[in-house]
Amino acid sequence: MTRMQSLFPVLAATLLSAAVGCGGLEDQEPAYVSIKNDFNNPEMPKRPQWTLCRSSYLGVDFGRIDLDATSPEQEVQAGLDNVLMAAAWEDPTCAVENMLPIASKNEEEILPGQHRTIYVNMPNHQGPCPPQGVQPIPQTLYDRMLVLWPDLGFLPYDQRTLNPQCL
Repeated sequence: MTRMQSLFPVLAATLLSAAVGCGGLEDQEPAYVSIKNDFNNPEMPKRPQWTLCRSSYLGVDFGRIDLDATSPEQEVQAGLDNVLMAAAWEDPTCAVENMLPIASKNEEEILPGQHRTIYVNMPNHQGPCPPQGVQPIPQTLYDRMLVLWPDLGFLPYDQRTLNPQCL
């Protein structure tokens, strides 16, 4: 056995314990999030009547969130992400032809062990066919929603302004 072969188990154990000590291999404490559909906030100058028909944050499905409602709290891995949503304007029935993919404008952060409600409203969203004052949605977020909800039939990014709800 060479000297290097005899040192390998010691080196491997040292690296493993360093990784665990730095949090590399140990499980992080979960975080807890709920999402508030705050589009009807009376303090906002514009209050679009969006029903959040589908919603997702950090890969966790938060489902439907009616206007002024807050989703049940869900356990998530701590991290940073945008809230992704399929929303219907003035349509609480969530008819597919009235839905558009929208996302929170800000990447929202949640820390291990934290309990947090993320508020989604007029100043904190972006969409595919933005009216004046609404930031256009980046292609990376739009494409994630195409994968999440293929059954909604959203058009590809380069045709996003032709989605029926944009017209």
